[in-house]
Amino acid sequence: MESLGYKVLMQTKIEGILLSKAPFQDRHLMGHLLLRSGKEIPVCFYGGQGGGAKKKSSQLELGYMLKVELNRSKSTSDTYSAKEWLPLWSHKNIRTNHKAFSLLCLYLEVLSKLSQSADLHDEFQDYDDHSVGLFRVLSNAEVYLEKSLEEGNFDWSWHMAVFLAKLFVETGIFPDISHCVISGLEINKGDPVHLDAQHGGFAKISELGVEDRQYSYGQGGNQIRELLALASKSKYSDMPTMPWDKAFTHPLFNYFCYQYQFQMTDFKTFKMLF
Repeated sequence: MESLGYKVLMQTKIEGILLSKAPFQDRHLMGHLLLRSGKEIPVCFYGGQGGGAKKKSSQLELGYMLKVELNRSKSTSDTYSAKEWLPLWSHKNIRTNHKAFSLLCLYLEVLSKLSQSADLHDEFQDYDDHSVGLFRVLSNAEVYLEKSLEEGNFDWSWHMAVFLAKLFVETGIFPDISHCVISGLEINKGDPVHLDAQHGGFAKISELGVEDRQYSYGQGGNQIRELLALASKSKYSDMPTMPWDKAFTHPLFNYFCYQYQFQMTDFKTFKMLF
């Protein structure tokens, strides 16, 4: 088997969230799945577009959690092929709300850029858990979003802010919320602050130069700091809603992009929300 480029230990039964999909030939789909490990794989779903003589509907929608059985493949193959698949979780309200679906697409874009490729032929892959936080954030974000639509309290800017805050926690780019990044002094309750992406933390307004102070006005630094404090100690599902202005979400996204050297324009769905 090994001489033919196969490994007996290839993992064939997987679960993951559909990050992207694209039509392939008449009825097939090429997709990318974010696995429970937080890593992603490319998968070809033959007949995945549905249709045909039996008019099958497609069960492959963006953001769906899927259970997939793969065909065995060579270790040198660039793409896996799906033998069977079944939705484990699907959203009903997100897909009918334009703003919510756009937000979901932005979530998926972000995770697509952060996730690394999984090698299902690697017998030691189960021991690598450094990326599981990515799956945890995305899966919780989707459930949180779907629930808000069911309850009629959806606010895209709040959801995006919570998603980013949780992502900061899981990926290790969470800023210091206790001390000023400029002076090193402790930030006391009520101190006006500014989220400084370049220095990776919060700066007291009193420590900023005149031009930077003008830039910080209206940014909502204190509200952002309060949100991050909540995110660091609360479960995603238990996150309480606090007064929020969509203008506060932009500095959070700017902070994320700066840490990973992305440009906001790198995200196709960014302009659909901001």
